[in-house]
Amino acid sequence: MNLLKKVSVFFILTSLLGGCSLNYGSQQNSENTVPEFSFTDANFDRYSKNKVTMTLKAEKLEQYKNGGGSYATNAEFKTFDEQGTLKTEGKCQLLAADTKNKKYTLFDNVSINIPDQETQLTANSLHFDANNEQLTGGITDTVSILRNGTEVKGQGFSASGVSRKYTFLRPVTGSVTDSHDQNTAEGDEQ
Repeated sequence: MNLLKKVSVFFILTSLLGGCSLNYGSQQNSENTVPEFSFTDANFDRYSKNKVTMTLKAEKLEQYKNGGGSYATNAEFKTFDEQGTLKTEGKCQLLAADTKNKKYTLFDNVSINIPDQETQLTANSLHFDANNEQLTGGITDTVSILRNGTEVKGQGFSASGVSRKYTFLRPVTGSVTDSHDQNTAEGDEQ
């Protein structure tokens, strides 16, 4: 009987100790969850060949070590060509930038102005892939384009920076204002 007790205690202890394990790999890597840098009221300028190519102002800017991810709140940005001419300017409430893969996502009250094309875009969210110069909106997100008195709104937006053409996958609505008619109407009122 004494031997039976010892064997029973041995099996119980073996089962208990064998069932316990310490999993050190389950903790998240703090480099992925904690920003490497965090700035408030940030002003960021990017240079290439001693010329400013981009400026960014943000209420808060966070940069993470792994993956090249950066996030900005209440962001305003401008991009410039090699001659220093303004290419684009815009703003959004949240900017997520994957600088390693050159992909950028803008959220909430997005507004982008492209002066040389006399074009303004507004949306709730837009995604820009700098590798192929593709700007897209969500399939159900409404994007508005204002250009030379013409305003078009639609969903499923996609635009190519290379061809300078855009499409919508869903029906669009819009309006055209003839600047000649507008000037005549204003002249009649005076």
